[in-house]
Amino acid sequence: MSMKKRLLAVAAVSALTVATAVPALAFENEFHGLFRVRGIIDNFDNGLVGKTTPSVSSPTSNYIEQRARLMYIAKANDDLKLITHFEFDSRWGDNSYNSNGTTRNNGGGIGADQTNLETKNIYLDFNIPSTPLNVKLGIQGFDDGYKGIIFNNDAAGLVAKAKMGFGSLGGAYFRFDDATTGSAPATNSYLGVPSATTVAGSTIQNSTPGYLTRDLVNLNAKVNVTKNFKVGADYYLLYSDVLRQTQDRTAINMFGVNAEALAGPVTIDGFVIYQAGKLGDTLFPGNAQKVSSLAANVGAKAKLGPGTLRANALYISGNRDNNTSTRNDFQTINERSTDTPGHAFYAGEMQLMLRNKYNMTSDRAVVMDLNNASQGLLGGYLGYDLAINKFFVNSNVGFGAIARDTTGTHKGDYLGTEINTEIGYKLYDNLTTSVQAAYMVLGDYYKPTSGSWPVNPYTTKLQVNYAF
Repeated sequence: MSMKKRLLAVAAVSALTVATAVPALAFENEFHGLFRVRGIIDNFDNGLVGKTTPSVSSPTSNYIEQRARLMYIAKANDDLKLITHFEFDSRWGDNSYNSNGTTRNNGGGIGADQTNLETKNIYLDFNIPSTPLNVKLGIQGFDDGYKGIIFNNDAAGLVAKAKMGFGSLGGAYFRFDDATTGSAPATNSYLGVPSATTVAGSTIQNSTPGYLTRDLVNLNAKVNVTKNFKVGADYYLLYSDVLRQTQDRTAINMFGVNAEALAGPVTIDGFVIYQAGKLGDTLFPGNAQKVSSLAANVGAKAKLGPGTLRANALYISGNRDNNTSTRNDFQTINERSTDTPGHAFYAGEMQLMLRNKYNMTSDRAVVMDLNNASQGLLGGYLGYDLAINKFFVNSNVGFGAIARDTTGTHKGDYLGTEINTEIGYKLYDNLTTSVQAAYMVLGDYYKPTSGSWPVNPYTTKLQVNYAF
């Protein structure tokens, strides 16, 4: 073969190699995530998860917890990408080697080797060609549009939203549970709608997927009335027949309206949600209770001096008596574990009274579930955020009371007042250190009929947070 032919052959092979490599070269790989470590001294969290009830004996403890989140995005183009999100949590000294993949949030014990990989999200995010419709399909996080009090968690489902000239139209479907294990929880809180009077037992025996389920459906619309005024409307259906062999099905209809307005330097927002429908229960004729409940919020933020002033008021209706045919307490969504709500109100920026946005293995609160044992909640929250160069200070005060006393045994309705602050410094653009502290003065709700008052809860934290 002549030199000329050899050169042509090499050129042809090179061209073919480049041509076949173009799709791979066009494919983008993105990596994001965070690493967070918190050292904690308090008489509140104790490294545990769930609702905490202030008590006379509240010993001080100290512990360290850490979290790593890793996100990989496989991006084919601007209209199609696969998003995956994984999490590793542990408390220093908690466990090693022997969980056999049966527990999460561990691996900080001596030896450290542990099965501790949590799948948070795996979903496709794509746009439908020649339409304004975006679809997210798979296990994903969801924003309910109501500051998280309906559903603020991860679940398997489909979310679709179309951007329109007037605003947007959307819908969502999630399957929370598909009961095929042959066992049932101890209470109706498994349905996401707490009922202190219902005992389900363990009578479910089902091996057919899709027969005993808990689902959430949403239809929503957002209208840009003016440049500075937006109004949204939602319909949610929480349906569950997980316990159909022992009680009626649950079907909670939620009708919500939310709005946001910009008036000069002030942004005002809020919402109202009304619930109607039925709550499955074995104690009543037809095995169901009628639901009629309400939740409402108004919030505002404004530039004030060198910082930003925030305010929020929250109302969650309570129930006077769980043993009547009508429930007026706002029904909330929980995970299978009664200690883990599928909702939150992080806008309050509380560290003790309500769930805190930074919580990891120690996700605790005085009001963990906003249903609050059917008592509901009246809350007011004020905060001020200040940033000066690399320093920042975020301070908050919160006031909380129950909406209804279901037992009539408490000396008053006032839960208490929380004061908290976070003082931080940015070592680098994406590496922040901060000190957090919170103290809650208990109200007359906790006043004892005799003996000593419970100890006021407090917590202090030193946190290092790296985001990339």
